Amino acid sequence: MLPLLLGAWLGGQMLPNNWLAATNAFSGAFLFAVTVFLWMPTLAESSHIGSVPSSTWGLWIVIGYFLQFALDGLSKGLEHGHAHGHGNPWPAFIGLWIHSFAEAVPLFGLREDSQTALVISLGVHNLPIAALVASWLRQQGISTRQTWLAMGALGLAPMLGAAAGWLIPEHPLVDVVVGSLVVGIFLHVSSTILLEVQKDHRIPLRTWGIVLVGIAAGYVLSGYAGHSH
Repeated sequence: MLPLLLGAWLGGQMLPNNWLAATNAFSGAFLFAVTVFLWMPTLAESSHIGSVPSSTWGLWIVIGYFLQFALDGLSKGLEHGHAHGHGNPWPAFIGLWIHSFAEAVPLFGLREDSQTALVISLGVHNLPIAALVASWLRQQGISTRQTWLAMGALGLAPMLGAAAGWLIPEHPLVDVVVGSLVVGIFLHVSSTILLEVQKDHRIPLRTWGIVLVGIAAGYVLSGYAGHSH
């Protein structure tokens, strides 16, 4: 919840586009790196231990990837760090809330070190998004009080998602399916963010630096969690 509330506070201040773009580039690269270096190998290990065919988790990664396409229809790209359109903002907010809920569901099915890695990943991913959403809600004419209530509700989404995952009965196939869905969502969101930092199909040199730092940070975190296994 803390990164979401911090992001909401930042969004209530002046929100420079260059700050948001830089933070978004870092979070996209970081999330992509952690997904590739940590979550996909963890899925492979879980499927091997549970004798779940690799084709099964591959299928559910694809389903998770296209599930995020469906959520985009509601959220209007808020989880990618941009907002489109005017008028009633609440359908987009609900789509983002569902996204935030879903990505935290695997938390309690992970080892303690991987739980830390997931929480850090979600924090890095959600802070710039919260700043954007808070700023966008104010632009849509939503009062300060309603904006803070909305951001508080958004902060509860990953906590409720983790609690829901904790209630799901433990079974190797269930763990692989849930993990694969979230990996698919992460791959979609992170790759879309990285595609959108391009300008005329080129990434500016400064943005390249930010992306490489994000990848390096994701690699280090993945190495910590993976080594602890």
